[in-house]
Amino acid sequence: MPRIVLYGCALALAAGVAAIPAFAGSYLTAFVLALMISFVMAQSWDWVNGQMGYLNLGHFAFYGIGAYAFAILLTRGAPLAPSFAAAVFFGSLAALLVSLPLFRLKGDYFAFATLAIVPLCELLANNFDGLTRGSDGITLPPDYVLVPAFYMAASLAALTIAVTLWLMRSRFGYGLRAIRNDEQVAEVAGIRLFVFKLATLTLSAGFAAMAGAIQAWQFSYIAPNTMFNLGVALVPIAGALLGGSGLLLGPLVGMVLFASLEQALLVKLSHLREAVLGLMIMLIGRFLPGGLLRAKWITGHRSLFWLSRESHFEVAASTGAVSDELPLARRAIDKNQIVLACEGATMAFGGNVAVNNVSLTIRQGEIVGLVGPNGSGKTTLFNLISGIYRPRSGRILIEGKDIADFRADEIAHLGIGRTYQIPRPFAELTVRENIAIGRTFGASKTPLVDAMRTADVFARYVGLDGLLERKAELLSLQQKKALELARALAAEPKLLLVDEVASGLSTVEIATFVKHIRDIRDHYGITVIWVEHIFSALAQVVDRLIVLDNGAVIADAPLAEAMRDEKVLTTYLGHAATEAK
Repeated sequence: MPRIVLYGCALALAAGVAAIPAFAGSYLTAFVLALMISFVMAQSWDWVNGQMGYLNLGHFAFYGIGAYAFAILLTRGAPLAPSFAAAVFFGSLAALLVSLPLFRLKGDYFAFATLAIVPLCELLANNFDGLTRGSDGITLPPDYVLVPAFYMAASLAALTIAVTLWLMRSRFGYGLRAIRNDEQVAEVAGIRLFVFKLATLTLSAGFAAMAGAIQAWQFSYIAPNTMFNLGVALVPIAGALLGGSGLLLGPLVGMVLFASLEQALLVKLSHLREAVLGLMIMLIGRFLPGGLLRAKWITGHRSLFWLSRESHFEVAASTGAVSDELPLARRAIDKNQIVLACEGATMAFGGNVAVNNVSLTIRQGEIVGLVGPNGSGKTTLFNLISGIYRPRSGRILIEGKDIADFRADEIAHLGIGRTYQIPRPFAELTVRENIAIGRTFGASKTPLVDAMRTADVFARYVGLDGLLERKAELLSLQQKKALELARALAAEPKLLLVDEVASGLSTVEIATFVKHIRDIRDHYGITVIWVEHIFSALAQVVDRLIVLDNGAVIADAPLAEAMRDEKVLTTYLGHAATEAK
């Protein structure tokens, strides 16, 4: 659908909503107000679930906290504006307080922990009589506030849409989607996980608290069983899931359908309301797991497919010819500079010692092959260097800095980039977006718009030009490996950890990859450690070989010398060396 048509429809909808109090009765005005509040609840919930991938079942608690903070201050003589501000403050504060314990949990554990927040808040509201008046509830001044409450709800809904549109195009929003796709890879790419999680939950809670305050103002009476009702709490969540969590229009479409059905049930089948809504939630999970807007009859329809666009569909792309020169700083190589030093690094999982007292030194501009049998500790060593694991003993130093207390994102900012043995691109994001995330969050810290534009160059370099708008999950295995290399290079690393990229490549493709490794060292001064089982590929480019066996270094020597070492021949290189000759 053309953009001008979308803008026209949005303006017409806004004008229609604004005219409701003047031309419609109080029933329709109250219904649309409730619908807008529900939309705010659904959309703000979806920032945590649809954007970041955390199922927060306690979102409604912030609605109740906001309502109570507003009502308590207003009934004690506070002006209206400070009372609304207090609602947002206390709702956000509650999110801050619960973030520390909650974000230590993941998956189902996180979801069930958040579910307990709503009944806990109801229990507290019932028992703090002096503050909340317990089960008697709080009666607000009996003023007719339907119309001003309506316009406040409309303004809040508009602001909610604006924030969602900002998340579509912002660096922050892409950080959330990276976390949703693969939290560990996101951190290794340079994203500070807890800051993003905390900020998102706090933002979401602030909007929910404001929604609760507006509705409390309109209701003129609140009680624990209405503000912290678990049955009502799940309705905005069900609405977002019905429309399509993570989609731009999913929560809006879902809540319109859900609210309309709920009104019909209240009029005709009030005694079956909960049963019907529960059945709907079950049917959504069974037949529409991605939501209504992801159904094939919508995504494949010529006139309706735009409804299923994800909330990050539009990003400024590059125009004109793509340069062959990578936009990386050229560094002069100082072979006396130590980039990486491991001093007795040891890592064990239970009784299994995966890395055993490993000491090695990597100098600037070297291309080092790291080899060994399966299970010899190569990938575990990479995980130690990139901060996924911390060594049980020993030290790892990057340019002289002990990284024992560094987070994985901080290590990425020191200039460590990596690929993975089993490719782990951000599956739901495009090739362009994957590369841009590496560039904007890695050591380069390039602004998002520039990162999106320069993604073309990195994609072309690894042979993915023409696939920039394709989702990573649709790529072949080798294309995913190429994408990981492009994402790692885009971060502008000083040290690149390459984990088995050549397996499955043809002879010509291996030669191209070897040329890439040599070029990024010679032209950009990037140091490379390359784990590879295809010895003929390593033999074309590495300066020296480090051989691991049972987690320990059994050889660290120039290639020719390592190939003559009896221990190396026995444990790993015998067959490969024979073939190489």
